[in-house]
Amino acid sequence: MVKAVLLINTEMGTDEKVFEKLKELPQVKAVYMVYGLYDIVAVIETDDMDQLREIVYKHVRSSPYVRSTLTMIVVNESEKK
Repeated sequence: MVKAVLLINTEMGTDEKVFEKLKELPQVKAVYMVYGLYDIVAVIETDDMDQLREIVYKHVRSSPYVRSTLTMIVVNESEKK
C-alpha cells in the first residue's frame, strides 16, 4: 500500500471542477479545498507506486485546470482516535 498527500494549484476559478473530479476517483480517500499556497489537498492510497504515478499524471497533472502539483509520499503515520 502506498499513501501520498497531493498538493494542487489550479487555474483561477477552476478549483471546484478539480475538487469534484478528484472525489470521483476511488483511490482518493480524502480531498480538501484550502486557502494558502495550494488550492486543493488530496490523500491518495494505491496498491503500488505505478498506480500512484498513473493517478497523479493521468488524472491530475493532465488536467488543463491544474497548474502544478507537489506529491508527498507517506513513510510513517499515526492516527489519533
